[in-house]
Amino acid sequence: MMVDEARVDDSEGFDVFFRSEYPRLAALGAALCGNREDGRDVAQEALARAFNSWDNVGGLDQPGAWARRVVVNLARDHARHREVKRRRLPALASELKTRPVTASLPFDSDFWAAVATLPDRQRTAVALFYVGDQSIGQVAEVMRVTEGSVKTTLHQARTRLSRLLQQENGS
Repeated sequence: MMVDEARVDDSEGFDVFFRSEYPRLAALGAALCGNREDGRDVAQEALARAFNSWDNVGGLDQPGAWARRVVVNLARDHARHREVKRRRLPALASELKTRPVTASLPFDSDFWAAVATLPDRQRTAVALFYVGDQSIGQVAEVMRVTEGSVKTTLHQARTRLSRLLQQENGS
């Protein structure tokens, strides 16, 4: 019996639901968002919402269907926000080139325009680590992830930034 096919008993609870549904929700999210990281993010958000409303969601005939609907809606919102960012990026980059910058902020408009294109998690890690001058441990605490996750995220961000900046320079 699949957990989403039958009402989840209070004795089974949210933990069983989470273990059963998370892989499927993450795969659905990845398919809808176009990448695994964003797919995992929308799946986790859907499950957080399920947890916060577990008294109602756990009583549904198909709580997995409810969670899938939330993933679909979150993925749509994610796509909408990504499109808005994509359209605003040229104007933002232009604005950043003309805006005065404080002496304490290292500023290279091409670099920060490239940072603006990173996924939220990578952009956040880069900003906290390089601009906020936070340690790996402090970044992990702010982002509520492990230190290893921060290191991986920063590595991915640096790799992506390197490619983006090489493309801009015609290399």
